[in-house]
Amino acid sequence: MRSWNLLRNKILMGPERKSIHIDKANKTITAYHESAMPSLLITRKMRCPSIRPRSCPGPTLGHVSMLPENDRWSETRSAAAGSDGRQYGCRVAEELIFGDDYITTEPPVILMVQPIIAKMMVTRFGMSDKLGVMTYGDVTKQSPETQAAIEQEVRVLLKDSYERAKNLLKTYSKEHKELADALLAHETLDAKDIKLVLEGKSLEH
Repeated sequence: MRSWNLLRNKILMGPERKSIHIDKANKTITAYHESAMPSLLITRKMRCPSIRPRSCPGPTLGHVSMLPENDRWSETRSAAAGSDGRQYGCRVAEELIFGDDYITTEPPVILMVQPIIAKMMVTRFGMSDKLGVMTYGDVTKQSPETQAAIEQEVRVLLKDSYERAKNLLKTYSKEHKELADALLAHETLDAKDIKLVLEGKSLEH
């Protein structure tokens, strides 16, 4: 299992480049960035992921891995909308901890993926209270008014998700800091480590 994990990490993040020095400021940003999602999930009694923030050098600074407890064939409205805050957790963490001027380029994937999910919720899955339980097919063929309404609903969903993440990280700021500090000290945490940290217990790495 350990060999499989090492291979997976190498594929996902590239080989470690231990000769490269990463300064403390970047390590700190990475630690808070990567610990945001796990702190939100575990404090809300959801499945705990393993996190590998890679304060150690490599092509990517960090990565969060999470496997579902069971096979999943669909997503609930709550999960798609990001009710647990995980979708924007990394971005919000940078904003709350370091300020608007120090938001990094690290979370672009969420900024690309979450709008797509929100749009599918509105146009394909009938999950918009305003537009109703129906699908809209090719949005470009809809009337300008309908297109504008769809765009507005997508923006509302994204804003709600972002604000939810912000409120949750404020609520669990203590747990977030504890995880970030542990990541700075140990560089890699698995699910067991995360639970120990949040229980106030020491880690033996």
